[in-house]
Amino acid sequence: MGNFLTIPFSKSHPMKFAFFSLLALGAALAQPALSSPVPAARSDDFVDSIGVCTHWSYNDTPYANFDRASALLSQLGVRHIRDGLHPRDRELFDKYGIKTTAIFGPGDIKAQLQSIVESRDFLDAIEGPNEVDIFASNSNYEGKTFPEGTRLYQDALYNAVKSDPATKSLSVIAPSTAQPDSNAKLAPLNSFDFRVMHPYAGGNKPSESLESDINNNIRNSARLQGPNAVLKPIIVTESGYHNALSANMTLGGVQPGIPEATGAKYFPRHFAVYFNAGIRRTFTYEFLNEFPNEQANAEANFGLVHRDFTPKPAYTALKNLISLLGESKWNPATKTWDKPNSNFSPRALDFDLEGDTKDLRSTLLQKSNGDYYLLLWREVQSFDIKTQKPIETPPASVVVTLPAPAQVTAVRVSDNKPVPTSPVLSRIFRPGHLKLRLDIPDEIVALKISTPPPTRTNLVVPAPTELSAETTGSTVKISWKPAPSRGVMGYFVSRLGQQLGRTTGITFSEDKLAPQIGYTYEVRAYDVAGNISKPTTIVALTKNESPDLVITRVGLVAGEDALGSDAHFEATIENRGNAPTPAGLAHGVAFSLDSEFMAWSDTFQGALVPGASVTVRSNNGPNGKSTWRVSPGHHRIQAFVDDVNRISESDETNNIISATIDK
Repeated sequence: MGNFLTIPFSKSHPMKFAFFSLLALGAALAQPALSSPVPAARSDDFVDSIGVCTHWSYNDTPYANFDRASALLSQLGVRHIRDGLHPRDRELFDKYGIKTTAIFGPGDIKAQLQSIVESRDFLDAIEGPNEVDIFASNSNYEGKTFPEGTRLYQDALYNAVKSDPATKSLSVIAPSTAQPDSNAKLAPLNSFDFRVMHPYAGGNKPSESLESDINNNIRNSARLQGPNAVLKPIIVTESGYHNALSANMTLGGVQPGIPEATGAKYFPRHFAVYFNAGIRRTFTYEFLNEFPNEQANAEANFGLVHRDFTPKPAYTALKNLISLLGESKWNPATKTWDKPNSNFSPRALDFDLEGDTKDLRSTLLQKSNGDYYLLLWREVQSFDIKTQKPIETPPASVVVTLPAPAQVTAVRVSDNKPVPTSPVLSRIFRPGHLKLRLDIPDEIVALKISTPPPTRTNLVVPAPTELSAETTGSTVKISWKPAPSRGVMGYFVSRLGQQLGRTTGITFSEDKLAPQIGYTYEVRAYDVAGNISKPTTIVALTKNESPDLVITRVGLVAGEDALGSDAHFEATIENRGNAPTPAGLAHGVAFSLDSEFMAWSDTFQGALVPGASVTVRSNNGPNGKSTWRVSPGHHRIQAFVDDVNRISESDETNNIISATIDK
């Protein structure tokens, strides 16, 4: 079976990794055909997706000490900030290459355009007004308020930027909102190049803000463009965590904090999760803690750095991650980021993950020298926001199968400490591959994988052609003509940069989509060496087929409604639309009593066909209680179906019903 050679820790290695290498076996065998390939993204693109929010105009905060703040910012390695336009922005760009996404609000468009023209060399993008539904000054324009004033201003800003030859290449980002129904009120609005999100996870694991059904999720961001629009890509201009454990209130409402040690785990995961979701750039709010009394003031404690300029563990973890993966170097003489190989196209890597993979997540990246970087982590809760105690999550024992020969090193990004790997010998021998066992915690472990270049590298793989799409109100099936090459092994399918999967056939299907939306799909062919073709794209427009959920009855569960009893709430949901609701999504109902939110139901997850109804009862509540102790008096019960917008409906205005009870 060949000889395994373990090379001990070496102080001369630049990243101080312990590493394992399979030598003799790989030299004797040709690289096998790909069986489970995954397309890599450019490592430098991942670094380029990371940004932070700053407040250079806050002169009563540590931002006033620009020299110390900017030095720490440059040492972090980020290349992008989000802020209002400020004179310091040019200095950041000239010295460090840091570009600005500048927020603009209602004002003199002519004067604003002139300032954009004068600043265009250090601007990444122009962002529309901030959270227009909760800050009135950001929506008032030409005598109009939200939503009309927001539409008028965003249209004027977009048209001004795009009509001027000096600024038309700048990206324009949509105005942001904070409330769950505000995007629908603003729709249809399309005067932007990028949708925007402010998805705070509320102290929960990073994926919670994208995958759960809290207000600012991806599904809700699509409502801004209105029916039949082709969805645009997303930039997240605010996100993150605060560390004020003794204070839960923020400007946006209740948002629990997390310890700084948990932040070191969450922040690298946060950027990887968003990158996997196809989000072009993610800005964390924010760089510096602003005000004193950090532990009691949530708004003061969102920073990666303390008020006294000491970095938090999250800062160190992100700095390590960026240093490990970045390739471009800032050239202040030419005012350019120099890349080792600007024409580099990443390839696919054949690897398998086995063992305890239930909560395992991964991001595959590649540098221009051919080295792969596989980021692995357990996407689990690391801190209990109710008990305010860390969750001791045991590491997952994982076996990684890779093509041989390969040299693999592993490091934990939070502290740059090596992670031990060990070879796995199996009775079932897979020729040309090596198996490594390692433990993956609830934070990112980065595997650097160095393999010899394949014999068929840098070949032009022909792209698939003649894409077509079949749609319903919630499904898309795309088909294509095979790429004209015997070397093509299969196809990767993505949607707006998010990898959806691969197939060896010539069709791909996706469900649980929203109606009347144009989804852009990309299909790329790959060959036996992992070379990948250019994408072929198609826009698939889902049909005008939607459910429409209403509540026909609300009350207390019969037999539990006597005075002094603990009664569950009950409601009957009916679908009055022309399409079934998607199976697998909770048909949530929120129950209120006398205007106080009491409980919810999220147990029914079946497909409710048109005309059908189902009765649900409360199963949980804000304090973990799903019942109400029945008390005497005149009471008003309210039920709100699909209260957190899990399901796209033809009518979002008829979801609430009220009833009265007398006891």
